[in-house]
Amino acid sequence: MKKNFVYAIIFILASVFCAKQSMAQSGNVGAVAPDFTLKALDGREITLSQFKGKYVLLDFWGSWCKPCRKSNPLLVEMYNQFKAKKVDVEFISISVNDNDKMWKKAIEDDKLTWTQLNDSGRSIQKKYAVGGVPNYILISPEGKILYRGHPEILIPKIKEMFGI
Repeated sequence: MKKNFVYAIIFILASVFCAKQSMAQSGNVGAVAPDFTLKALDGREITLSQFKGKYVLLDFWGSWCKPCRKSNPLLVEMYNQFKAKKVDVEFISISVNDNDKMWKKAIEDDKLTWTQLNDSGRSIQKKYAVGGVPNYILISPEGKILYRGHPEILIPKIKEMFGI
């Protein structure tokens, strides 16, 4: 009986470890980007798969996060440059805020004019194994993760990739 108990504990621990490994792998570079659906600030339901065939830049951030807010002007600049050069990249910001009022004020103050989603339950953040914010993830038109990381590292890479 004691032996069965030990085997059961080992099985449970191995299952938890495998589930965590699988979750982390789903957000790795080269992996297929996990699909999701969230409501946008304007009330529309946004699903990642609706952008298949386009590059998508996911921006995980929080209005309370000073490094995120410091990165927002760089993101706005890149967004405007892409728009002016007609580079087809869909920008989607995913806030991990719990406070709608602070989130909406930060969007207005920072002039974030693209799709804004709120993942207050942090389920999307978990799907992508995002440990902290700010964090950007660039997804290919085929739905694979090309780059992921801090904005200061990724913005120059992304601009170079698109010749901006």
